[in-house]
Amino acid sequence: MLDTKTVVLNISDEAQEKLRETISAKGDPNMAVRVFAQGAGPGLARYGMALDAEMLADDVVLEFAGFKVLVDRESAEIVHDSEIDFADGLMGAGFTLQNPHYQQAPSGGCCGGSGGGGCGCSH
Repeated sequence: MLDTKTVVLNISDEAQEKLRETISAKGDPNMAVRVFAQGAGPGLARYGMALDAEMLADDVVLEFAGFKVLVDRESAEIVHDSEIDFADGLMGAGFTLQNPHYQQAPSGGCCGGSGGGGCGCSH
């Protein structure tokens, strides 16, 4: 089991820029990005992202240039080693979250996306 105080999360430069823009637009100095996950069977997970200004007592806090990422204790092991990117294409723009240890569960993408790791948290 993963030490829940240690979570590795990689965020591409483009995704970091979009997250900074999104958080800055909210005008709340406590605003952070919450990344969460739930196991959905062997090797499968459902992921989500949301803006959140309230840190929980057991959150792991990851510091990036200009913003923080919050991961709750229950999600830490599944989120560990994930990568967040930002895709902007013909089908729309939004964040994606991929993890080499878990596949996106087929019943939908994170936070309302359409599967395949796409998040509905579009900018």
